Amino acid sequence: MRANYRTESGFTLIELLVVITVIGIMAALLLTALSKAKASAHSATCKNRLHQMGLALQMFVNDHGNAYPLYIDHDAITVNGPRDVNVEEAFWWGKLAPYYPVKWTNAAYHCPGYKGLIATGSEPGSKRRALFGSYAYNAYGVFRPGLGRGPQNPNLGLGPPLRLAGVSKQILTNSPAPEVRVKSPSDMLAVADSRFLSPKINGDPGGDDALECGLTWPFGPINRIAFDPSRHGRTYNVLFCDGHISGVNPWVLFNPTNSARMWNCDHEPHPELWVP
Repeated sequence: MRANYRTESGFTLIELLVVITVIGIMAALLLTALSKAKASAHSATCKNRLHQMGLALQMFVNDHGNAYPLYIDHDAITVNGPRDVNVEEAFWWGKLAPYYPVKWTNAAYHCPGYKGLIATGSEPGSKRRALFGSYAYNAYGVFRPGLGRGPQNPNLGLGPPLRLAGVSKQILTNSPAPEVRVKSPSDMLAVADSRFLSPKINGDPGGDDALECGLTWPFGPINRIAFDPSRHGRTYNVLFCDGHISGVNPWVLFNPTNSARMWNCDHEPHPELWVP
């Protein structure tokens, strides 16, 4: 009598390990692709919002004597100091509101890749005037107020801030930057992604709305101007004075050795003002 034998089929342990490894590799490749696609989508949205801001900025310039908005308008400040500022009217982004009617506190104003706080400092419980968001204005050029060498304010940026002098709080005004002062509009930045990594690293809950050049903060243990090098891919989006938008490597953008000229109206690097 002949016996019938049935051969059992199945995966060996080695075969299972190979399959699992292949699946893991495919999943890693897929996640990388999805991450790149998400970053690309965020960057495209960010560029579109910067484009709208660029149109608003140019309309403001055309309607206001061919000059850029101040970072903060001195006419909106009382003798009681900056806490009395009407932020909706005083700050650079508020000046763009008639031409770009999206509120700063609306998430739709900001880059979707930004993870910090959006605030004006006027919210209930706010202890100081602090404006946080995903975009920042090139108010100073390479100069960093209070830390740089040379003149108190060399007016190299687009919207130099006002200063309150001494106990009398005398208002020292600065003239807005006229278009004609910008020597190279296609190579001078106007607005860019703000600098922010995390509350723990920066010491602030969001990115400041005034852009600062330089890679380090020379005082204290907290690097308050740290930045996320991969907010939406490997570049930060920049709106230039001529209205075009480009992605710039943040290690280049924030390193004055590489980018100082694009920060300043006269298109000169001014290394005497770099900090440290």
